[in-house]
Amino acid sequence: MLARLNEDTKVFHAEADAEIDTFLLRDPITASGYRTYLMRLYGFLIPYEAALADTPGLDELIDVRTRANAAMVLRDLVALGMTGSAIGALPQCESLPGFRGVAQALGWMYVVERPQLASGVIKRHLAVPLGAEMARGSAYLSSHTGSVGRAWRELGEAMDQIAATPVIADRIVAEARTAFRCLRRWRTIEQVETIPLAV
Repeated sequence: MLARLNEDTKVFHAEADAEIDTFLLRDPITASGYRTYLMRLYGFLIPYEAALADTPGLDELIDVRTRANAAMVLRDLVALGMTGSAIGALPQCESLPGFRGVAQALGWMYVVERPQLASGVIKRHLAVPLGAEMARGSAYLSSHTGSVGRAWRELGEAMDQIAATPVIADRIVAEARTAFRCLRRWRTIEQVETIPLAV
C-alpha cells in the first residue's frame, strides 16, 4: 500500500512539500518562518488528531497515542515565545472531516505522516541558522529521531492488513487524495486571512 500510495498520489507531493521548503529550507531561514510553520501545522493537527481518536477500531490496529504530535508542536510554540492565549486563538482547519472508518483514517495518516520522514534532515538544516530556537523549541522535529522509519513501516503494515480487497485499497488511496486536497485548501484558503506569512 505504501508503494501504491507513493505512486498514485505523487501528483500532490511537490505542492504538499512546498510549505516546508518555503518556511524551513529556503533562504533566508528565520525564527519567524519556523514559528509560522509550526502555527500552521498546529491548526491542522488539532482537528486531525481529534478525528483519529474518534475513529472506531483504529486504536486496535495501530497505536494512535504514540503518533500524536500536536502537544509537541504546542510545546515548541510556547518555547518560541507564544502565549497560551495567542495559541488558543490560532485558527484550526474547519474542512477536516470526522473519519467514518479505519480505511479513511489510514489514508489521512499517510498524508500527515509523510513529511515526518524528513524531520532529521530539516532539523540538521536549521541547526546553524536557528541554533537557539532548535535548542529550546524542536520537540516536534526531535520526536521522530530514530523512530520515523519504524512508524512508517507500522503504518504500511496496518494498511496492508486491512486492504484485503481492491475496494478497501482503493478507499485508502481515495482518502489520501482527499487529504492532500484538504491540506491544500487549509494552506491556501482557510488560513490566508488568519495566519500571517511571518510573525
